[in-house]
Amino acid sequence: MKAKLHIPSSRIRGARSVIAAAALAVMAGWAAPQAQAQEKTFLIGCSLPLSGPLVGFGEPMKEGAQFAVDTYNEAKAFPEAKFVLQCYDSKADPKETINIAERLADQADVIASISDFSSTATMAAADTYERAGLLQMTPSASHPDLTKMNDWMFRASETVNVYVPPMADFIIDKLGKKKVAVLQVQTDWGLAVADAFTKQLEERGGELVQQSVYKEGTTDFRAIITQLKRAQPEAIYLAMLEEEAANFAKQLKQLGMGDIPVVDSAVGVTPRSVGLAGGAMEGWYLATIFNPNNPDPNVQNFIKGFEAKYNRKADVWSAYGFDAATLIMQAATRAWPDVTRERVRDELANNTKDYKGANGDLSIDPETREVSRQHIFVSQVKDGKIQTVAEN
Repeated sequence: MKAKLHIPSSRIRGARSVIAAAALAVMAGWAAPQAQAQEKTFLIGCSLPLSGPLVGFGEPMKEGAQFAVDTYNEAKAFPEAKFVLQCYDSKADPKETINIAERLADQADVIASISDFSSTATMAAADTYERAGLLQMTPSASHPDLTKMNDWMFRASETVNVYVPPMADFIIDKLGKKKVAVLQVQTDWGLAVADAFTKQLEERGGELVQQSVYKEGTTDFRAIITQLKRAQPEAIYLAMLEEEAANFAKQLKQLGMGDIPVVDSAVGVTPRSVGLAGGAMEGWYLATIFNPNNPDPNVQNFIKGFEAKYNRKADVWSAYGFDAATLIMQAATRAWPDVTRERVRDELANNTKDYKGANGDLSIDPETREVSRQHIFVSQVKDGKIQTVAEN
């Protein structure tokens, strides 16, 4: 399903009351089981980059997932049981992701795993989870082939085919630009993003004037920027990671191309990378599904509760973690009293429709296990902050 591009118009009292409100919002629309039994403990595994260059994604995802677990337990949404989040640092290393998957698979009380941030790391552990018959829920990996790998793979995010094409439309329709350069990281995700963007751009009558590929961890982009100067694009589209995007932004400005419109695929521009760029990302655009101005009570209660718990702003990554954990817990609750790995997997696949989450509404297709959403939002870096773009 192709999402529709949406460009909307534009404290917290006691932490306890806010988190309680978030709990009520998450549970809305379904009833907790009535049977009474001795409380059981179910473990939700967690494999995320909690150190290294991708910690800016992994840490808020972990915090969002932990907030979801705490909220669910405090609300007694599953009276017969409680959940415990068991997180490990994958460092975004595919080998480490496999090791963590093997460790979790051997623990009988683990009913599902939140794993991992990147498509490459997530795909590396897919066979391990499949052999163990253990649900693997990635909060954010968006490679279109992920859920095709096996029947145990799920995601709380949308594929590149949902959030990338609308940004090609945005460049043509809103920015009025047709000659575009693409810069992509050399990963499975980077390739998928570049392919989806180029296809939509050309279908809309745009022209790809330069496509550059760089290795993950690159810090010097001056040679690529020199090539961009020769190509003379009217806009640049990025499939980059945050530290690399920050370095690219600073060098782009230093080499006299700071005024060209830059549109990010949703991973390179983050609060952390904006800070690292030191003002060089000012004016950049990005796609996002998280809209802090969304009046939906589920979204607002999540934002207030998260900020009360962690004393910092919620973002799309913490929302992904919250939704991933909540989807798993709701599936386990529906499976009661037969809370097995297989039953949790089946409940998640077959009975997740119109879930009201931190990142808005979503449904999971029973056949493909893909997430569908209605809107993709556009944000922009303004005054050093990422802000939702106001409607013209």
